[in-house]
Amino acid sequence: MPNQSIGYNNSSTLNGFALASKGVSLQDTTSGEQNTRENPKIETLRYPYNLKIDRDTDYLDIKISKYEPPGLTIGKPGTNEFRNFPVFESFKKGDNETPEAFQGRINKEVAGKLAGGVALSTGSSKNTFERPHTYICLPIPQSISDSISVSWGPDALDPLAAFGTGLTAAALDTKTSAKAIIEGLALAAPKALKGQTQAIIAAVSGAAYGALGGNVSATSLISRASGQVLNPNLELLFNGVELRSFPFTFEFISRNKIEAQTIKKIIRSLKKSMTAKSSSTTDGLGIFIGAPDVFQLSYRRGKSPHPFLNKFKPMALTNMQLNYTASNTYATYADGTPIHIQMSLTFTELNPVYSEDYNDDGIGVGF
Repeated sequence: MPNQSIGYNNSSTLNGFALASKGVSLQDTTSGEQNTRENPKIETLRYPYNLKIDRDTDYLDIKISKYEPPGLTIGKPGTNEFRNFPVFESFKKGDNETPEAFQGRINKEVAGKLAGGVALSTGSSKNTFERPHTYICLPIPQSISDSISVSWGPDALDPLAAFGTGLTAAALDTKTSAKAIIEGLALAAPKALKGQTQAIIAAVSGAAYGALGGNVSATSLISRASGQVLNPNLELLFNGVELRSFPFTFEFISRNKIEAQTIKKIIRSLKKSMTAKSSSTTDGLGIFIGAPDVFQLSYRRGKSPHPFLNKFKPMALTNMQLNYTASNTYATYADGTPIHIQMSLTFTELNPVYSEDYNDDGIGVGF
């Protein structure tokens, strides 16, 4: 099918996102353009190009900033400063403070911060967006959602394992013989297991043989010996936290040449920011590659955070897909810009969400 080239249209409404006929311009309501006046190196991009924002206009604000590594070095006790610690900028030793007292004070302060939940924000969440290099403002997609989850899993601890753990620890300290451990386990067993010495010995022997590579389990041996199985005391236990991902889909239909160029810049900026930095911009030796940029997203209404929708932690752009024939046909404007572009982005947060994150201003549903 031959290429179809047409002229731009100037519709005032695009993809259900109505442009406000009255109101203040975007550059007067976001910090992006204000920073641009102070620092011309900051790039501000918005779609639709002539987007006007009033106090009731909802939109998605994206800030892009250089990734700041969390750092690993804490420092050595007795030195004058503790540097590069993710939570505290520095610690200074007092003139008359002994190294032991200094270390004790550090431990106390760190413990206090941990108790207060401050340390839950790890180094990677400390990436500041006070100096972003790019602002992008887009309409809120037609389909948005958020989800939050934690990891729980089943775990079993039978009586023999419980008693054996303590006895084994004692054996390591006192060099108690294996026979003494088994006899002690039988003596320490609850009343329901009295008289089941052979079953207990079979279970311990099976566990030991299985640890050496044999295809025998303690459960099968104790079942053979006594016709019973141990109570597994099965329980669901907390395993850890999980990171959240957010997929977004945006539709681009340019109505004039300036807007077509803006769409191209938005796509290029996102692609460039999500990719790793080559050695020419890091060490110059080809040994390392630098991390991509990080993103701070926020739903906004006018100048303020959205009064209901969820918040985001700093994120990485992990996947980007572009469909230049979103209307299922190849057609471009006269300058080669595809008429209908669909952009799908997947962001993943750098840090998990904790309960303490909800101790904020109470705006909206939180994270």
